[in-house]
Amino acid sequence: MKSIYLWMRNGWRVGNVICSRFLGGNPRYLPVLLLFLTDRCNLRCVMCGVCDRESQRAVPELSAAEWQEVLESGRRLGTMLVSISGGEPTLRRDLEEIIAGAADRGMRVHMCTNGLLLTPKRVRSLADAGLRAVSISLDHIEREGHESLRGRGTWERTLKGVRMLREHAPEIRVSINTLITRENYEILPEMLPLARELGVHQVKFMPVHAHMLHKGMPAGSEERLFFRPEDLPSLRAAMARLREACRQSGMLTTSPAFLDNVARVYEGPIPHHCFAGYAVAAVTATGDVSACLDKSAVFNVRNRPLHEMWRSREFHEARRQVRACNTPCWDTTNAELSLKLNPVTAVADWKHLIWAFRFYLGGLA
Repeated sequence: MKSIYLWMRNGWRVGNVICSRFLGGNPRYLPVLLLFLTDRCNLRCVMCGVCDRESQRAVPELSAAEWQEVLESGRRLGTMLVSISGGEPTLRRDLEEIIAGAADRGMRVHMCTNGLLLTPKRVRSLADAGLRAVSISLDHIEREGHESLRGRGTWERTLKGVRMLREHAPEIRVSINTLITRENYEILPEMLPLARELGVHQVKFMPVHAHMLHKGMPAGSEERLFFRPEDLPSLRAAMARLREACRQSGMLTTSPAFLDNVARVYEGPIPHHCFAGYAVAAVTATGDVSACLDKSAVFNVRNRPLHEMWRSREFHEARRQVRACNTPCWDTTNAELSLKLNPVTAVADWKHLIWAFRFYLGGLA
């Protein structure tokens, strides 16, 4: 009976968000909460501009107590999934406290990490705190390809982090996140056998872009990583091969609808109903909140509780920016979530919808 109740409750919340997005209303619930706990990182990846933002900060990061207030707002808004990221979140010594705060409020907790700072003891403490899913960045099947993006010495340590998670916390679902760039797009299907060898549950592929966390990437990176107009036919062919490899693998992977549109982002905006600001909200390390991480901050949680701003008239005005957005963006978090909440694409990709819920939420319950 409890399981049926949870399915009905969460289904009602998701339904409210879907109706609000298509009818232009103000959603009552916030299913997914992204917490960027820190801008600090132990790496300087070629495509990332987050660390440069950290060096310019004059405002301190939110404390663990302040994050608990954000999580309490999430509870009041019916949040189902909390996804923790950074920078590198494992640099925070209070990470377990924040994870436990979400888990104790009935939220499923996912974390993005480079995996380099994991130890058997830390893996176990994260699992005991309530962490249930982890995504680790791995960008190539060979050392040189991965380290050209992430830095020398990262290949073996990343693989070691994956293996530690599988050995010391088998209850945690593990995903590999792979960036699609000019340097690796031809070998992406080969990531699937590697993932199976490592025993992970999911492989996600995401295009490099000039927005979100890649905004402000170091000079010269775009020339290396971005696709040129003459590359697009080859990129489309590679995505078709990747889509077929994903289908044959039987693993949980990026949805076919997402892969079909990767090349289109280089030609202009991709028409779709984005759910940023409707199904998902991001809180930065210093508490800024906007309808989309790529837009200017509307509020700060130090000035107004998240649950109040989410339902406010002012925040709904910020959602109009999302509805009118014409940025050539195919961000994995927002785009994949939007595809799964759009009734048309959700029906077409129903199997991926169920798999994704199982990975991130352990089922809707």
